[in-house]
Amino acid sequence: MAKALIRLEDISPGGWYETEEQQAKLLVIANELHTQSIPFHLAVIPRYIDPARGIDRSLTDLDDPVSVRFLRLLHKMVRLGASLGVHGYTHQYANATTGDGFEFTYDGCLHDCPPDDAPLAASSRRELTRSYAYRRLSLARKMMEQAGLTAVWFETPHYTASPVQRRILESCCGLMYETSPDAPNLNNAALFSPPEHSLSNGTYYVPTPLYYVAGDNIEGDVRRIRQTVQELPLTEPASFFYHPYLEFPYIEPQADGTAQYGPSSPLKRIISAIKSTGRTFVHVTSFMPFIPDFRERSLPWSNGDRIHAMAGRPGSQETRQEAALLIRKLDSATWYRASLTANSLVKIDNGLCSMRPILAGWPENAGGQEMVGDVNGDGIDDIALWYPQLGQCHIALGTAEGGMRPSGVWLCAPDYADWDAYVGDFDGDGRDDLLLWNRASGLVALAFSDLHGFRQPLLQTERIQYDPDPNPALDIGDVNGDGLDDLVLWHPSSGICEVWVNQGGRFIVEGNWYGTDAPLLRGITSFRVTDVDGDGYDDLLLIDRSQGFWYVLYSSGTTFGPEARPFGPWLPGKEAVLLALDFGGSGRASLLAWSPDQSDGILDAAINTLDRDRTT
Repeated sequence: MAKALIRLEDISPGGWYETEEQQAKLLVIANELHTQSIPFHLAVIPRYIDPARGIDRSLTDLDDPVSVRFLRLLHKMVRLGASLGVHGYTHQYANATTGDGFEFTYDGCLHDCPPDDAPLAASSRRELTRSYAYRRLSLARKMMEQAGLTAVWFETPHYTASPVQRRILESCCGLMYETSPDAPNLNNAALFSPPEHSLSNGTYYVPTPLYYVAGDNIEGDVRRIRQTVQELPLTEPASFFYHPYLEFPYIEPQADGTAQYGPSSPLKRIISAIKSTGRTFVHVTSFMPFIPDFRERSLPWSNGDRIHAMAGRPGSQETRQEAALLIRKLDSATWYRASLTANSLVKIDNGLCSMRPILAGWPENAGGQEMVGDVNGDGIDDIALWYPQLGQCHIALGTAEGGMRPSGVWLCAPDYADWDAYVGDFDGDGRDDLLLWNRASGLVALAFSDLHGFRQPLLQTERIQYDPDPNPALDIGDVNGDGLDDLVLWHPSSGICEVWVNQGGRFIVEGNWYGTDAPLLRGITSFRVTDVDGDGYDDLLLIDRSQGFWYVLYSSGTTFGPEARPFGPWLPGKEAVLLALDFGGSGRASLLAWSPDQSDGILDAAINTLDRDRTT
């Protein structure tokens, strides 16, 4: 799909949007875009300062009628399809006026010059949080939150910041809606991950190659944009920004409360020219399934420890769990719960918030294969520990307080020694069961949970195997949304994904749900089955570790694909433990990657875009 983007620039509670009439006209523009089914963006400046007029007004000034009306207007525009971003905290410094002045430092500044930050702030987390750039961003975020608004992206005032401040902002923001200074001629959205950037795991930049309409050259810029968009390749987004006050002369309020909006306005002519190329207007978040988020270093676990995802599930507040990791420290036979947060849009404020022991001295025997699932159906994740050499499965049940309680041996089946084990709900009763798979023979057996143990395995008649590929990878998930977990096999040598659908505890092969001859996807080294878009159908996540590209193929209930725009390059070449984690119980998976090959270990997160974009 050929895409287009529109951003309404410099939206603040003052200046051109101060009076009731001006605010009403801005709403007319939003209504027009909504009527045309055009998603749009608002570059919000939460605090307006005009020193010459003695004005200092913010979104949260509840005693100021201008602010109250303006905040009400922003909420209306969100309901009409606006995606909000922060365009600086005040978009000025010292005696400059909001919208005209600069907020971050730049070469050649002669007056009202913002301060720069020390180079150490770009590489030290402690110094970063003390920096001027971080404080400005943090103040803007807090003000937006206090106003009940969610900012999804950031844009520097006048696209300007010093190299140090640029690195600070990239450590804080996973999505920048502006042209990247590292690639000023790139017209497509791209993820930038400088290797020397120790505090950040990447930042998306979405450029505006059509630029904007200047107030002193309106007709010339309209002609330029209309001509350029005809020449712009359809593979490049027709992205521009626009100051909506330029439309005000074309909007005439009527006595009945409506408004006449002239058909020949500059914005309407630009939109018409873009639509004539067959492009569709989209939100900026449509370019990526995930947004880079926090990076944690110097973690309290080591290379030899085992890590698994524990996540909240959709449901009531009583049963919803916080996003967490289960850490098994093999040297001490102790299990830990590492709680994670990703609530802040300033990504460096996210990450590991606590780690505490939840189980010690269990099991008595070392080894075993850990699995996480809700085996007793109480909505709380439990630990299943499978000893393949014995054919035994030990269980520790999760408690409402977040701990774990050993529950003994739930299965003793020596006949199934050396079989692989997986957990999933295979009968739809809300309790995770145990699936056993003999790779050599392809035989599958199911041991159903009955609250206090697994019943003896039932051997399936169908063999789960694929002759041309002797070593497929297997994952479990409900790919057709019927409440029963299915089997998904990925064949790396052929690039084929095969699905065995669960029909009441019996698996029936449905053939290939995805196959490709594209060389791009022949480098897949890992895969996961997880619900990325939260529609109840588990999707296919393919990972090319060497190149660092992550591909999401959404399930329709009968097939996977076509592949969405890839996420990356993100963490290329890393030998990482890859996890899918549901932050906050949204039902949508985000990404975690634990890289133990580093000297102190690194935990990287990329948050599901749908969890960030409140317009969806």
